[in-house]
Amino acid sequence: MANSSNPKHKFLFVVDNLSTGGSQRQLVNLAIGLKKRGYQIELFCYAPGDLLAQPLYDHQIPIHWHFKKSRYSPDVIFRLVSLIQKEHYDLLLSFQTTPNFYIIVSAMLSGKWKTPIIVSERLCDYPGWVSRQEVLIRHLYRLSTYVVTNSHNQRFQLANQYPFLNDRLRTIYNGYDLEFFYPPQREPENHPPRILVIASVSYFKNGICLVRALKLLRDKHNLFPHVDWVGQREVTGHRLEALKEMEREIQEYHLEDQWHWLGQRTDIVQQLHQHDVLVHPSFVEGLPNVVCEALACGRPVIVSNALDHPNLVQDGISGLLFDWRSPEQLAAKIRTLLEMPVEQRHIMGRNGRAFAEQHLGLDRYVNEFEELIQTSLKMKSV
Repeated sequence: MANSSNPKHKFLFVVDNLSTGGSQRQLVNLAIGLKKRGYQIELFCYAPGDLLAQPLYDHQIPIHWHFKKSRYSPDVIFRLVSLIQKEHYDLLLSFQTTPNFYIIVSAMLSGKWKTPIIVSERLCDYPGWVSRQEVLIRHLYRLSTYVVTNSHNQRFQLANQYPFLNDRLRTIYNGYDLEFFYPPQREPENHPPRILVIASVSYFKNGICLVRALKLLRDKHNLFPHVDWVGQREVTGHRLEALKEMEREIQEYHLEDQWHWLGQRTDIVQQLHQHDVLVHPSFVEGLPNVVCEALACGRPVIVSNALDHPNLVQDGISGLLFDWRSPEQLAAKIRTLLEMPVEQRHIMGRNGRAFAEQHLGLDRYVNEFEELIQTSLKMKSV
């Protein structure tokens, strides 16, 4: 897209923190991409976590930090109202449900209700798990200019549940630095084969399905692949219950030697290069960063056939799909991939990389957001 930005256009982006989460990484990508095109970008964060702050500082993007005093404290809104009134932003943009609430309410209270507002949801609703607070926030979305989801699945759900949002809903897939995420020069040949999972622990991530598939591979096919799980293990609530269930079955099935908890890691590209396949059994989320990153790195992937996964992975071409309810089907897909000739797996990885180059690049991602921003600014001027 041609650089049509006005250097006087100043935007405020709001997110909870700048940790290594997918939403935060995508917001940083967008901020830097728009800054390079001549826009003035500022960020507002209200929770600790600054691992992604340095790239923003490197591009001279200011960050306004205001750590909230308690979970339900209104001080974040007060600080945002003051900032919006003082700086006279041309557009407000937020990622995640709670920041979306903060930005809409703050714009209204500041008297800047005519300022274009773009809110973005980065996850996926699961029936029975939507809170009253989330329902209230979705009704506030009628005060926004656009509501962006990063998956078609979530857009369809919002359209069905909140038809008054239909005319402002848009889907924009995530964008990735395809020079940073790159394919390995050669396929790994691990003995035993190594399966990589990159995910937090929860029922929705469906790790129990992989535990049971691992048992089936051993008992029925005499296969002993090793699983390396990258992600946070210090969890509470229903996440802790899911972790305990997984650990109980790992121990019950005597899979301890095949299962390794690696904790949080930053060497994701190296991990992808060193493993034979990425397995992603999740059945509730937005657009999974890890699947997109694996495709960009030319890794074969095995993913559930839920959500937007069939849009990302062509079954038998760039990866394999399975029914997330079926450990038997997951075991069969893992066996199929591990028994492929190395060159066939390499071709599958190249097909995934080609998809990433066509659909998951940073330029495409920034272009689509910029078009929405430009449309929002024109609507304001009418």
